[in-house]
Amino acid sequence: MSELKPALQKAIPLKTKKVRVWSKGQLTIPADIRESLGIKENTILEVFQAGRAIVITPEKMLLKELASSVREEIKKYDMDLKELLNGLRAGNHKYETD
Repeated sequence: MSELKPALQKAIPLKTKKVRVWSKGQLTIPADIRESLGIKENTILEVFQAGRAIVITPEKMLLKELASSVREEIKKYDMDLKELLNGLRAGNHKYETD
């Protein structure tokens, strides 16, 4: 791996830790990293491969927040998902602006 330029070393503090891979590919993320990223039990993480590296990031919550908001609105207006989707497809809805 190539060395980082001095400016990048200051901007990106690298704290590398060694972890062991256990059965079924499991590993333990060090406690200080979990705490700094707010990773708790049952937190969903996204894992992908970038060349010969494995990148693990906290799951993007936008989709979950959107789904939660839709559920609340469905409940608020006593609708079901099918009614909501049919209304959206028909285009017979009003838009509110601030």
